[in-house]
Amino acid sequence: MPKFDPQSIKKYRMLLWPFGFFYWLLIFWRNFFYNIGFFVSRKLPCKVVSTGNLSVGGTGKTPFILFLANTLKAKGLNVAVLSRGYKRKSTGTHVVSDGKTLKSDLNSSGDEPFMLANKLRDIPVVVDENRYRGGQFICNEYNSDVILMDDAFQHRRVFRNVDIVLINSNHRRPKLLPYGLLREPLKNIKRADAVIFTKANLTPPDEKLVSSVSKYCSFTMESNLMLNTQLIGLDDSIKPVSDFNGPVVAVSGVGDPDSFEVILEEAGLDYVHHFRHDDHVDYSVIDLEVIREVFLAAEAQAIITTEKDLAKLEDLKDLPVYALPVGVLLNTKDEEQLIDLVC
Repeated sequence: MPKFDPQSIKKYRMLLWPFGFFYWLLIFWRNFFYNIGFFVSRKLPCKVVSTGNLSVGGTGKTPFILFLANTLKAKGLNVAVLSRGYKRKSTGTHVVSDGKTLKSDLNSSGDEPFMLANKLRDIPVVVDENRYRGGQFICNEYNSDVILMDDAFQHRRVFRNVDIVLINSNHRRPKLLPYGLLREPLKNIKRADAVIFTKANLTPPDEKLVSSVSKYCSFTMESNLMLNTQLIGLDDSIKPVSDFNGPVVAVSGVGDPDSFEVILEEAGLDYVHHFRHDDHVDYSVIDLEVIREVFLAAEAQAIITTEKDLAKLEDLKDLPVYALPVGVLLNTKDEEQLIDLVC
């Protein structure tokens, strides 16, 4: 493989400059027109809490929504989750779960809403590419007190009462697309009501990044990503991590596969190979066959994946396939302040 000297790398970055500048212009003018009121954010008849990213994926947003939804539900609030349902095969307003019964399948829902619907109890999950229409449906159908709008920091067509932004603690020197992972400039974090540096127990957040963020949003905190020692099978069976003392094969299609590896190591799972796929991947027949072959050749005890990927490995149900669940933990003071802000 040829090696690129610094001058070559600089040249390739220069080639990206026009695309980066054009992207910056789009972001700048879009936000400008919202800020001056030329574009209007429409209000829904209930409270809206947005949980989103400044970057592209990998922040642990889905576990955080699970944490927040369950916490608000425990406070006596009627909660619902609204997502666009990225890469789903359906269109329009689509009910994934009414809070009682699963109403959809993986393909029609999108992987994250489908996972949320399987995990949340008494909390409806709805997907709609038109968030305002989906929000109106939730308010009319479920009389919700709070809608948790998934991945919506950049979706300004719906007014939100609270904007929470998650930043992966292992991100360093964030840059705008296409040079880096930022969807918009760091200073736009000033629109956020709270910023949470996630997975801080895996990688402490960079002090310079924390300082930069704090200039624009004074309410910042850290959250930890905690593993569950009970694995979940394709048939919803539960098995303790301690049952696996031999080699396993890891499979993930998430935005931050490095953190998944750290969690596997913390769980004491000896993975002989990790299939690292793109976030929201649709596993092909060939992908699944390769996973099967490696599993058999390694004489592994199990295939360990993420909760989001579990349902996508249904065609490997003749093999021991398990998901390693993770959760979110805030210290008591930060959790109380966050819930006060949301409520």
